[in-house]
Amino acid sequence: MFNFIFARVRLMVVIVATLLTVAACGGSGGGGVLSLAGVGSGGTGIAVLTGFGSLIVDGMRRNDSAASYTSEAAQGPAIAIAPTGAMLGHSVEYWYDDSGNILSVLISPELVGTVTAVGPTSITLLGTTVDINIDATMGPATSFAGYASLADIRVGDRIEVHGLLKTDSLGTVHLQATLIVKKLPATGVRLTGYVAQYDAAAGTFALGSNVVTLGSATVGPAGSALSNGQLVTVWSNADPSGNAVTANTVRVKWPTGTSRNVTVSGAISSYAGAAGFRIRNMNVDASAAVVGPGGASLGDGKYVVVAGSFDAKSNRLTATSVTVFTPAAPTTVELHGTVANFVSAASFTVRGVVVDAGAATFTGGTASQLANGVFVEVHGAVANNLVRAATVGVHALTPLQAPAGSVLDVGGVIDTYDAATGRYTMTMASGGTMSGTLGPSMFYSNGTAVNFVPGRSVNVSGMFNGGMLSTSVVNFSQATVAPGSGNTRMEGVAYNVKTSSFMLNGVTIQNNGVTIPGDGMMGGHGMMSGSRVSVDVQLSNGQYLATAIRLLNG
Repeated sequence: MFNFIFARVRLMVVIVATLLTVAACGGSGGGGVLSLAGVGSGGTGIAVLTGFGSLIVDGMRRNDSAASYTSEAAQGPAIAIAPTGAMLGHSVEYWYDDSGNILSVLISPELVGTVTAVGPTSITLLGTTVDINIDATMGPATSFAGYASLADIRVGDRIEVHGLLKTDSLGTVHLQATLIVKKLPATGVRLTGYVAQYDAAAGTFALGSNVVTLGSATVGPAGSALSNGQLVTVWSNADPSGNAVTANTVRVKWPTGTSRNVTVSGAISSYAGAAGFRIRNMNVDASAAVVGPGGASLGDGKYVVVAGSFDAKSNRLTATSVTVFTPAAPTTVELHGTVANFVSAASFTVRGVVVDAGAATFTGGTASQLANGVFVEVHGAVANNLVRAATVGVHALTPLQAPAGSVLDVGGVIDTYDAATGRYTMTMASGGTMSGTLGPSMFYSNGTAVNFVPGRSVNVSGMFNGGMLSTSVVNFSQATVAPGSGNTRMEGVAYNVKTSSFMLNGVTIQNNGVTIPGDGMMGGHGMMSGSRVSVDVQLSNGQYLATAIRLLNG
């Protein structure tokens, strides 16, 4: 969490008016804050997710308790998703209200397609060089899902890339990855970049080295007119033919046609002084802005968060504050939530993020007290596909003792449920009883509302207040692991899938001859690197042996 030296204010977040509205979970709390011009009238921004507790964007903790979440990671226009679908390193666009609360969040990958080249520090897809970042002062370090590291990526893999568009001194655009996700085989591509060589009569434009043909493509938001220099994202249902892409949808990401308050992160380019540089494709005047931390300087390539007032007509952002990420203010990861998928201090998850706290400093408790349901605060840094914790604060040994306003992820069995009121009780795996209410807009995974009945095993997520869990997500699971059975349940994205073993949450698991339901063979179409799975494991002679493997949706 950053200690910014700017004026008190609350930043909030962003999306297009056409997005679906759904309830989401959130939380309260402080965190580093940026000053924002015109606070009291809301605004919009582009950022990278660097933590959860409620939502942490570029190191700033924000209340998302009433936010809707949508994603463009699937084909075409955005679809509503559960808030638990957000991942560390996701690129997001966001709206915020005049009280500083996040209204909506759009997860929008820059690239989806097939890898054509792999180098020691970068990969190439769709003609775009994607750089892997391990330097936190240059922006969020690259996270991986479905891979252990860059070394596991192969030519021909289909991947989803989130990141920061950068322009070098020659004007060539490349992407610094914040998250790379292994995707299952499919057709279609997504590209993001700056419109060039736009020919309205021919219905074509260049996006990097690709030539995009509009044809009958939908261009949004409604009323948008394409022009050179706009930041757009393009989806095609078909794979490219050489460098030719036929668009199905084109969305103008930035700038919008409306002047408003803006907070945007990215790398500085075309730096001519504080009064003139560019972030993404916006001109920035920071001549009157507060620049921090103390002693920080601006320059090409510096990763910054800029807040101020945006004028659409001139495409100019007049900044009130600029935060430069330096060793004094790095983009470290911050997580607040309940421990899940606990195997050891070196392998557990918080808010879906894999954590290795084997070398962490503990406060408020000890490493020996870690277990599923313990509420913790984790600070650390990304290392490939997990977070290496520097510090872990133990705030509660059971979910029932978690701080008010916390977002909890709790597993157990439903005891009672009143469909008229939405109230329910459940026995947690630890033996305690949690009371909760189902929200008006629920997300159900691996089941539907009709499956929410007494006796069902579930994992629920929501905000904890007044001893009640205001639930927004229900994930139906198999029968709860019996206490004393020696089994541990783990969920996550599998990677390094081989004939007899795979990795999950930093742990190597032996297949142990287990059959995967749905005709799933290890490394086959049932289970592959990138598959989301639930696994019951036993520790035997130093090895983790699977006793049950299930493929999950999403």
